[in-house]
Amino acid sequence: MKKLLVSLWTLLLASMLLSVSVLLPAVAEEAIAWPEKAITIVVPFGSGGDSDYNARIMAKYLTEELGVTVVVENITGSGGSIGSASVKDARPDGYTVLQNHNALMISRANGISDFGLEAFELVGITAANPGDVIAVASSTGITTLQELVDASKEKKMTIATNIGATTQVSSFMLGQFANLTQVDVGGISDKVVALLGGHVDIIVGPYGNIKPYEESGEFNVLGVTAQERALTFPEIPTCIEQGYEVYFPTRFFMAFPKGTDPRIVEKFAAAVEKIITTNEEYAKEIANAYYQTPLFVPAEEALTIYAEIEELISRFTLTELK
Repeated sequence: MKKLLVSLWTLLLASMLLSVSVLLPAVAEEAIAWPEKAITIVVPFGSGGDSDYNARIMAKYLTEELGVTVVVENITGSGGSIGSASVKDARPDGYTVLQNHNALMISRANGISDFGLEAFELVGITAANPGDVIAVASSTGITTLQELVDASKEKKMTIATNIGATTQVSSFMLGQFANLTQVDVGGISDKVVALLGGHVDIIVGPYGNIKPYEESGEFNVLGVTAQERALTFPEIPTCIEQGYEVYFPTRFFMAFPKGTDPRIVEKFAAAVEKIITTNEEYAKEIANAYYQTPLFVPAEEALTIYAEIEELISRFTLTELK
């Protein structure tokens, strides 16, 4: 009997030790020593636009939230595909993250790149453009989309675009109604300069960049490329309500290289979501600069939204987009 009890205790002890040995790795996996150094957010567009601004304002608050320096690096070219590829090919160690938007899908549709969101570990949608606006020089006397369409039929007009970026699709949509030639000039800062200099007739871009020139009397804003009027500038009519189906929803996202530890992605996503949903100063800053309202959409739901955007892009052929 004594031997039986000893055997039973031995088995029980062995079972307990085995349970602990199984649990220890699981417990160890819960904790991760990240971040331990600076994190770089790569923006695949130049400075001065909403992509750059969104990354920099988020970096400021992430530095406070994560306790390490978060910096922004602009890697430009080919409609954002060069910067996106640099993150795709970076070490998946949690210290390089991409901020991009629908341009990732447009670049693939154009044949500029051969990858999409599947090449990354998606954090989620982190911002939304309330709609780009279409603007012309006030010296043209054009104040509505109808007047622009009519003028273009009398004389072909040029519209500034950025091949592979979101405004390329908006420009093409407008070109279905107006007689236009797309001119690749680069980002919004370059577009503003091109319109001021008379090098193009029309630009499409964030209202935050264009409003100062509307207020100075240099530009006329004709419409917003959204399905509904923006809450932050409701006085500007949509293109749709003017009878022209020109809209393209821009949703910004953040993503890590494929293979990044999911615990890092989750921790980063939690920090981003906290800033977006609870930080009042952040909300004020994005509203004042680019008329945005805070938005965070988790990765799984975000993928559904981007699938709808890709479907919209797929309505156009590659040759039409180029």
